[in-house]
Amino acid sequence: MRLTIKSVIRWEQLRGKSFSLLDYSNKDDVETLLYTTAICSEGHLVCTFDVFRHMLSNKKIVRKMLSALEHEMAVMNQFRNQEVCSGGKDEVSGTIGELVSTLIVSGLDAHYILNEMELCDLPMYIRSYEAKKKEIMENSRLWTFLSMLPHIDAKKMKNGAKDLVRFPWEEDEEKQEAERNINDNFERFEKFMNTKKSDYNGG
Repeated sequence: MRLTIKSVIRWEQLRGKSFSLLDYSNKDDVETLLYTTAICSEGHLVCTFDVFRHMLSNKKIVRKMLSALEHEMAVMNQFRNQEVCSGGKDEVSGTIGELVSTLIVSGLDAHYILNEMELCDLPMYIRSYEAKKKEIMENSRLWTFLSMLPHIDAKKMKNGAKDLVRFPWEEDEEKQEAERNINDNFERFEKFMNTKKSDYNGG
């Protein structure tokens, strides 16, 4: 058994929710995951979910499948931990199906994503896609600004192309920069207040 992106999407389709909401204490969630993994693996099983559930009455089969799935998840989690930063900014949001559709439409090979790519690699590709999208939008804004220069008073646009339109990520970056400046100033002030008077009078 191997957990592929395709099996994750099939799980979302059957459960009607994001894979990030999978609850391992929920019997339906786990049985659905075993089913979608089984039907999407190499040498896949061909049967309906109802038929598959009858097979799960065999506890030996269930233990074997769970063991294989647990091993698969343990291996992938090693790499997922390296991809997710301390702030959790790289956590995948939305459904896997939606994210994968976006990557495929943007040009990434569908067969590779659905059948070969590991789930732990998805955040890496999403980050690259977002970076590329930002670059395209910023370049488009710059060229629009340059084409308008002969017809506008550029002196009134202190921030250049950013005055045409400001993107959400730029506002976040400015807020973060402002917070850093406030913290730096506070630390300098605190250091000044904690300085002994003797540091100024030489004794």
